[in-house]
Amino acid sequence: MESGTIRVGIIGCGAISSMHIQALMSMPEIRIAAVCDIQPQRAQAAAEKTGAKAFYDWHALLADPNIQAVHICLPHDLHAPVAIEALHLGKHVLTEKPMASTLEDARAMIAASEAPGAGTLGVIFQNRYNPATQAARTLIRNQALGAFLGAKLDVSWHREAPYYTQSGWRGTRAREGAGSLINQAIHTLDLASYLCGPIARVRGAIFTGLLEGVIDVEDNVSAVALYEGGQPLVIHTTNNYVIDSPVLLEMQFERAALRLEGPKLYQCANGQTVLLEDGSNCASSGQSTLPGKAYWGTGHAAQIADYYRAIQEGRPFWLDGREGFPALSLVKSIVKSSDEQRWVALEKV
Repeated sequence: MESGTIRVGIIGCGAISSMHIQALMSMPEIRIAAVCDIQPQRAQAAAEKTGAKAFYDWHALLADPNIQAVHICLPHDLHAPVAIEALHLGKHVLTEKPMASTLEDARAMIAASEAPGAGTLGVIFQNRYNPATQAARTLIRNQALGAFLGAKLDVSWHREAPYYTQSGWRGTRAREGAGSLINQAIHTLDLASYLCGPIARVRGAIFTGLLEGVIDVEDNVSAVALYEGGQPLVIHTTNNYVIDSPVLLEMQFERAALRLEGPKLYQCANGQTVLLEDGSNCASSGQSTLPGKAYWGTGHAAQIADYYRAIQEGRPFWLDGREGFPALSLVKSIVKSSDEQRWVALEKV
């Protein structure tokens, strides 16, 4: 093994894995040494692209003592078992969102990551790394706009039946864990908490609209949550729109509003709207060269690089299981609120 090189395994070679593979292949201190997928053709294609060894069973990949870190790009219900086994073996784990399909599994992952000898657990929420997000974070932390009053978010995207029926797992509460909330809107739910503070409780309504009969999870959501300080967060998500519209997160403060719209950040005050960040700083970090869709956010490369810097410097990674838990808790609380038709307090780790 090359001196100082971290040998990485990719578990799951579907669409999202391409974001991880390209980011890792640009990092000289990383070697993708193994790839794994239950579909041999996908594993072989990833092996040919990366020069890695192909596996078809994740247990076998984790049993390789030379693999030091793994990236989990699997269906939601498989995140926890793979992560827990890897962490128990002392391997580092970076998992795609959501960190798990249930809160119980998420807690088990956190416990495994905090056990003696465990590797470092990281959870992908790449939009926290977007320049617009970080610019908003700086303004809010510096209290430049006065007290926080409330926020609203909208994620209006387009998904048709084949997206679900061809996957073998999407669109099922048992495997996906929810629908538009957990797969599409969870990034924006995470930003609402990351930027504006902890959320205390929620009242929500979910239903299946245009995808009724295709999926057993929601494709439409309307909810209102209350932050711990009492401020409201209004939530709307749908997978029934005709395009993947830019995500919107609007935050109201005493002296102005901040609006995250796609990769851009605007400040609105006194009838004037000013562009504070247009997202072009992504190019300087190489983020915009990653494959995939712009509306996903372009922060994968930045987060993956940050994760490995933490490992190499021997320090905790900030976006760990405890940081990844609140967004999943909000998702699950909205679903529970709709099922039980009442306000639901968000569960803590």
